Amino acid sequence: MRNLSNILLFLTLFVLTRSSVYGDCKRGRLPEVGEWVTYNISSERTKIELKLSIVGEEMIGKERAMWFEMIARTGELDFIIKRLVIGDPLKPSKVHRQIVKIINKRMGDYSPAIETPVGETRDVENNLKDFPCLDKLGEKGTYKHRGKKYDAYITKTEKPIKSLIVFSTDLPFFGIIKIESENSKIELIDYGKGATTQITEEPFRLDTPIQNEEQK
Repeated sequence: MRNLSNILLFLTLFVLTRSSVYGDCKRGRLPEVGEWVTYNISSERTKIELKLSIVGEEMIGKERAMWFEMIARTGELDFIIKRLVIGDPLKPSKVHRQIVKIINKRMGDYSPAIETPVGETRDVENNLKDFPCLDKLGEKGTYKHRGKKYDAYITKTEKPIKSLIVFSTDLPFFGIIKIESENSKIELIDYGKGATTQITEEPFRLDTPIQNEEQK
């Protein structure tokens, strides 16, 4: 869990160190059930593929809740957090459930899904609220990226460092197409519909007591 929090802290610092002049956040549209978006995030020391998706919904009393799944893929590990939330998945008004799974791709070992208390990844939620944070949308125009054309807001700066920010309100979640500076980059890979969860098994509850043979 600490490793995943550190990864998301990097994502936050990646933006804030280059856009500290920004205030109130502007993001893309709220996602619908089944929508997903993927990003490449890289710096001199870190390379991550980040996937955000809405993989289901259910009613809790009279309130509609969505299952928000986030996957951070590194060279060897996949870190997965799945949360049942009410409201904006990036800044939910309430988190009802939280499931975590870590997959070691090189070792091929089975890693169980674990349901944790919702407070266990409070730092993750705080980082998501801060990343990315834009209040200046830049000049509106057409931007071509990976063979697709977007109606986007484009901001270029030369000082204090050279950077590029491309943002679209048509995209779900962050709305970011590209954020690039001298030594780091966040870049949209793709987005679409039809997302399904990567956690298919019943999770082990972290607060469930473990019985030994003498107790059974």
